[in-house]
Amino acid sequence: MDKFRIILSVLCLGLFLEAGAQEGRLLKFTEPEQQVDTVRFDSGTVTLYYPFKNVSGKDVIILEVHSGCGCFTGETDKRTLAPGASAVLKASFNPATLHGAQNRHLTLVATDGTDTVFSSVSVTGFVLRDQTEGQIRFAEDLGRGLRTDVSVNALRRDDFYDYVFSIPLYNDSDEPVQLEVSASSGRIKLYAPQTLAPHSREDLRGEYNALWKRRGSEVLETLTIRVNGEQVAPLQIKGTIQ
Repeated sequence: MDKFRIILSVLCLGLFLEAGAQEGRLLKFTEPEQQVDTVRFDSGTVTLYYPFKNVSGKDVIILEVHSGCGCFTGETDKRTLAPGASAVLKASFNPATLHGAQNRHLTLVATDGTDTVFSSVSVTGFVLRDQTEGQIRFAEDLGRGLRTDVSVNALRRDDFYDYVFSIPLYNDSDEPVQLEVSASSGRIKLYAPQTLAPHSREDLRGEYNALWKRRGSEVLETLTIRVNGEQVAPLQIKGTIQ
């Protein structure tokens, strides 16, 4: 996970914790936690309703309905609530891109003119697919339960101007597997996992020695992979020396 995604995750977690701590200061939800039980990914959007009430002594304005993903979104039927007034948050849960257990949140940002408060609602459920999670995330089937995203991988230059590559390998089976990886030439130095646990991912990384290679020359290398001693589909490394 890169630095940006780590920071974003921390911010989202902080927003959710803050929402839980402030729940009920301005708005009170009748049923802030709801379930969709088990649905198929292709069953269409599920609509949920979250009634809430202004429990403060002032007018409350809904500033924003914040969603952490496009799969769970919502909008309120009112943007301004007088003291004691009620409204409904209409939410849409779309399972099309999801798989497995789900716990999704929406956060309402509201103000009474003095304080700004975050209130959270959630939906939980389980999404069924005809494909496994590995088939969804890693479309290329190498055989023997081993998967990756693409079979032809690009050679790139890192911050030190070395030629490198990184390939995700995913074990889609229920058993651990032993890996052996070899390259078609001695120019490639490999950093390969030796064992992959069931339903886990590790990256196969490598460096390409471009010494004495002419600028503009093309690189095409093949990686041979064995899973528990049996050869599976090869991977290719392509690039251009700059």
